[in-house]
Amino acid sequence: MSSSIETDFQLSIKEGRLDDFKAFVTTMIEVTKLREPDTLVYEWYINEDGTECHLLEKFKDSEAFLTHLENVGHMFDTLFSFADMTRAKIYGSPSDELKQSLDPLGVEYFYHSNGVTR
Repeated sequence: MSSSIETDFQLSIKEGRLDDFKAFVTTMIEVTKLREPDTLVYEWYINEDGTECHLLEKFKDSEAFLTHLENVGHMFDTLFSFADMTRAKIYGSPSDELKQSLDPLGVEYFYHSNGVTR
C-alpha cells in the first residue's frame, strides 16, 4: 500500500482577481519547487472562463505534505483573498497529525480501495 497522499482542491476565483490569483500562485509554485523535493505533483488548472481552479497535488507521504503546509500555509490568507475554496478532497491515508492540520479546511477524505499505479 502506498504512503502517498493526493489532493484535489477546487477554488472559485473572485471576479476581477484572475490576474492577481495567477501571479500569487506563481509565487507559491516557486516556493514549492525550491524547498520540497517530496512534493511530487503540484499543478494548478484554470477553466476556460477563468472562474474556477483545481489544484492537484501528490506528496510522497504525510510528512512531505506537512512540510508543504509549513512552507506555504502562511500564504493561504492571501490566496483566499483572490479565490474561495469550494471543495477539498484528500486521497490516501493521512497521518493523524496531517488530518489535524487539514480538518479546518473542511476536507473530505477518500481512502484507497484498489487500483493500479505504474
